[in-house]
Amino acid sequence: MKIFVDTGAFIALTDADDKNHKDAKTFYKDAAEKGARFITSNFVVCETINYLRAKVSHNVSVIFRENLKKSGIIEISTVSPFVEDMAFHIFKQYADKDFSFTDCTSFSIMKHLKLNKAFAFDKHFEQYGSFTKLPVD
Repeated sequence: MKIFVDTGAFIALTDADDKNHKDAKTFYKDAAEKGARFITSNFVVCETINYLRAKVSHNVSVIFRENLKKSGIIEISTVSPFVEDMAFHIFKQYADKDFSFTDCTSFSIMKHLKLNKAFAFDKHFEQYGSFTKLPVD
């Protein structure tokens, strides 16, 4: 099973002070032990590094990126021009939602790769529809 990883999940895994830290660690460990593979995007990685740098520390953001490369179970998908165009279409279509452009690229990658599960803590994946947010509340 492949699970898309959102920025909020990476932040929760990395920042011990995050309100979802314990749930994130438990979910990630259990899923990995069951053989799950994880996929994210270069946009999500960028967003996570920027957040960690601003809210936690430069050192933590560097460690996050180094550990991501070493994990062996997290694949980073590069947002292609095709996926970016799909994302912009979603972004334009959902003016009534507060989806970030990064969220829209995530939805596009998930649709393109036929993924339906997202390791996330915000409402956006469920709002968009056709995706299941994990861990379940």
